[in-house]
Amino acid sequence: MLAAAPPPPCTIPAARRAILAAPALRTLRPTLENGGGPDRVICHDLTRDGRGDMAVTIFSGGTAGDTAWVVFRRTAAGGWKLAHAQLHAYKVGLVRRGTDLVESQPIYRRNDPNCCPSGGFEHTRYHWNGTRFVVTRRTHTVHFVP
Repeated sequence: MLAAAPPPPCTIPAARRAILAAPALRTLRPTLENGGGPDRVICHDLTRDGRGDMAVTIFSGGTAGDTAWVVFRRTAAGGWKLAHAQLHAYKVGLVRRGTDLVESQPIYRRNDPNCCPSGGFEHTRYHWNGTRFVVTRRTHTVHFVP
C-alpha cells in the first residue's frame, strides 16, 4: 500500500509557486518579477472539505500595498488548485472569520492623499458555497475594523 502524498506546505514560497503555476494568474507575473509577491498567507480549511486551503494577498511592491488576493484549494493529489482570484484591489486587507474570508479596502474621496482615505472602509465577506466563493455580506465602516 502506498502512503498518501504529504500535504503541500502553506507558506509564502509555496504560494509563489502556486501563483506562477496557475495560468489564470499570469497577469500577476510582472508584480512577482518586479519586487512584489505573496504577502499574507492564511492557512485554514476554508472549503470545509477536510483539507487545509491557502488564501494569499499579493503585495504590489510599492505604495499601493496589497493589490490582489487568491485562494488555493488543496488537491487530493497533494498540490494546489486555484479556487478564487480577486485581481483588482488597492491596499486590500484579508482576514479569516471562521471559514469565511473578509476583504477590506479603503475608500478614497477626491483629493485624498494616498496615506489617508477619508471615505471609510468597505468590507466584503466571502463564503464557500460548495462550488465557489460567493459574497454573503457587504458593510461599510468609518474606521478600519477587520
